[in-house]
Amino acid sequence: MRMEKIVLEKVCWKVKATTAFQFLQLYYALLQENLPYERRNSLNFERLEAQLKACYCRIIFSKAKPSVLALSIIALEIQAQRCVELTEGVECLQKHSKINGRDLTFWQELVSKCLTEYSSNKCSKPNVQKLKWIVSGRTARQLKHSYYRITHLPTIPEMVP
Repeated sequence: MRMEKIVLEKVCWKVKATTAFQFLQLYYALLQENLPYERRNSLNFERLEAQLKACYCRIIFSKAKPSVLALSIIALEIQAQRCVELTEGVECLQKHSKINGRDLTFWQELVSKCLTEYSSNKCSKPNVQKLKWIVSGRTARQLKHSYYRITHLPTIPEMVP
């Protein structure tokens, strides 16, 4: 979080950004300031937010630094829309955030893969397999007794004499 605070100081923002969503808001606002008025609608914040939510459906993204994840999502969206004038802004944010180019590329690839899978038909189909829980032996023993008590309770129609 130290690096993120330095970034905020450099861009003269008094906002305390600690989550990827807050960094997404911050980076979006900074990029919007540098766009001409007629191009301000080129980046859609709701779409960026939806992409962030899709990423957080995967546990691997909990390991990413919030600033890197937010910048990765924005950079991919800018590449997809071919907004050349915003590419320089992303590079500037990367430089001031002191985000390593390899880290940014690594997370961009993961975000891209995640969003591709998330938007595919395969993702929207429910899995027909039963949900399997992996628990410790002690938890399994405790659940076994609870399962017996819960499943063998009389149902409402059986309670009526």
